Amino acid sequence: MANKPIKIKRNTSISGKKRQRMAVVKKVASILLTIAGLAALGFLGAPAVMEMIDNLNNPKPPVSEPAVTPAPDPTQQPEATDDPSDVQTENIPVKTAVFSSVTANDVRDAATITATAQRLKNMGVTDAVVTFKDAEGRIYFETATEIGRQAKGPVMINVEDVVRIFGQEDISVTAQVYAFMDKITPAVDRETAVKFQGTDMNWLDSSKELGGKPWANPASATMQNYIYDIVKELGDRGVKDFIISGVQLPTGYSLEYRDFGVTNDQLQAQLQGFINTIQSKVAAKGGNAYLAYDLAPLISGDVSRYMISPLRYGASHVVLVGTNADFENGAADGIIGKYASDEAVEMLCVWNTEQSLAEGENINGYFVK
Repeated sequence: MANKPIKIKRNTSISGKKRQRMAVVKKVASILLTIAGLAALGFLGAPAVMEMIDNLNNPKPPVSEPAVTPAPDPTQQPEATDDPSDVQTENIPVKTAVFSSVTANDVRDAATITATAQRLKNMGVTDAVVTFKDAEGRIYFETATEIGRQAKGPVMINVEDVVRIFGQEDISVTAQVYAFMDKITPAVDRETAVKFQGTDMNWLDSSKELGGKPWANPASATMQNYIYDIVKELGDRGVKDFIISGVQLPTGYSLEYRDFGVTNDQLQAQLQGFINTIQSKVAAKGGNAYLAYDLAPLISGDVSRYMISPLRYGASHVVLVGTNADFENGAADGIIGKYASDEAVEMLCVWNTEQSLAEGENINGYFVK
C-alpha cells in the first residue's frame, strides 16, 4: 500500500512579519526625512535650488579665461582685405584727364550740344572746355553783370543745358575765362584800362592806325571783381572747373609807357592776390581753377608778362599752353618737368592748340582735337 505524501504546512513566523513591518516603517521614515530636508533646503536656499534647476534645464556654456592678444610682430605684413574702407589710397595715381576745347557753335543749342557730347565721349574725352569769356572780352552767356551785358558775343550759350547734357555722357564742363587779356572791357569801363603813362588816355598795344587795342588793368579792383562775378555766375549754373587764361600784363609795343596806377611791387601783389582768390573761390564750391600759362615765354626765359616766374605765384592747378613749335625737338620738356616736380603744383595739364598731344610722363591731363 502506497504511502501518502506528507504535507508540510509553512506558516510565516511572527518574527518574519515583525521584520517586514519594521522595513516598511523605516522606508516611510526615510521618505518623511527626505521631504523635511528638501523643505528646509527650500526655505534656506530657494534661489540656489531654483538656479540649479534652471541650469539643468538650460545649460550655459562654460566660462573661458579671457584671451590674451599677442603683441603684433613688426616684421609681419598686414593681411590683404576685400573691404574697400581698408584700401590704402595714398599711392593711387590721379586719373589722367582728357580735355577737348569746343567752340560756341558746338554748343549753341540742345541738338548740337548732344551731338558734340556724343562725339567727345567716343573720343574718350573727360572734360569739355567751353570759352565763356574770350581773349577779346566777349561774353558767351547771359550775364547779370553790367559790363558783360555790353560785351555779348555772337552766340549765347545755355550754361545749364551744356552742363546737363554733357553730364549725361559723364563729361565735365570746364569754363575757360580770360582775365586781363581783354580789349572790350576797357572801352566799356575806362576805370578798368591800363593808361598811357601820366595821362587818362588808354594805353594801346600798338598804334591806333595799326589796330592797337587797350588792355584790362590787373591792378583794377573793378576788373578783378568783374572776373569774380563771371566765375560765380557760371558756378551757380553748374560749372565747377575753370581755366583762367590771360592772367598777365599787356604785351605789344611801347611797353615802357604802360601805367597801372601802382608800383611794380604792388602790381605783383595784385596778380598774386588775384590767383589766390580765384582758386580759393572755386575750391570753396568743390571745383578747381587752373591757371593757364604760355609755354613760349617760359621756354625763352622772358617772363616779363608775368613779372616773375609763374611758379612763384604758387598756383596748385596749371595748364601749359603751346603750339607745335613749342613742342618740337623736346623744347617744352624741361619746362613741363619743372612744373611737374614743383611741390605747389597738384595738377598739371598740357595743351597743344594746333594738334592732339599724347599723354606724357607726370602729366595729369592733356588736350585732344
